[in-house]
Amino acid sequence: MKKIFQGTLFLSTLLLAAQINASEVESVPETHWSVGVGSYVFSVANESNSSADLDFSGFNLAAGYAFNNHFQVRATYFSLENDDYSALESKGFDMMAYGGVGFSEKGFRGYGGAGFFSDKWDSRSNSESFSGIQLGGGLGYNWGPAALDFVLTLRQADKYEDFMYESGTYFAMSGNLTISYLF
Repeated sequence: MKKIFQGTLFLSTLLLAAQINASEVESVPETHWSVGVGSYVFSVANESNSSADLDFSGFNLAAGYAFNNHFQVRATYFSLENDDYSALESKGFDMMAYGGVGFSEKGFRGYGGAGFFSDKWDSRSNSESFSGIQLGGGLGYNWGPAALDFVLTLRQADKYEDFMYESGTYFAMSGNLTISYLF
C-alpha cells in the first residue's frame, strides 16, 4: 500500500507540474464518453495485525460518461487474484458519480465522489458476495483523445469483516491506474 501512496504522490506532482508549465491550452471539443483498461489492486487490511490482510491485484475495464467538464459517472469491472492464495479470486464492479474538473476538456483532472460496489470472492470450495457503498477520489490528465487516471476508493469495510478470520478493525481500499480513450 505504501508504494501505491508514493506512486500517487509522484503522479500528482508530475501532473501538476505539467499543468503549470503548459504555456497555452489548445481548444479541443468536449468529449463525453470514455472507455479504458488498467491495473487494479484491492486490500482488506487489519489495523492491528498486518498478517490478517488480504491483498488482490489484477485488471480493470472502465466506461464513463461526462455530462460536462465537472460531472462524470463511471462503471468499472475488475477481475483480481489474491496475492498469497491464487485459488482465491475477486470479480465485480463498481459504479461511481464524480464531481471535479477535467472530465471533458483537455488538462488536469481532479475529482471526488461516491458510489457502490459489488464484489464476489470465489475459491475452490465456496464463494462469498459483498456489496455496499464507497467513497473515492482521483487525479489524472486529459490529453484530448486519451486520459490517464489514478483512483483510490475506500469501501464499506464492515461488509468484509465477517469473512475475515482475525478480529479487529478493518479497512477496505482499492486503487486503479487506467488509461482511457475519449470520444
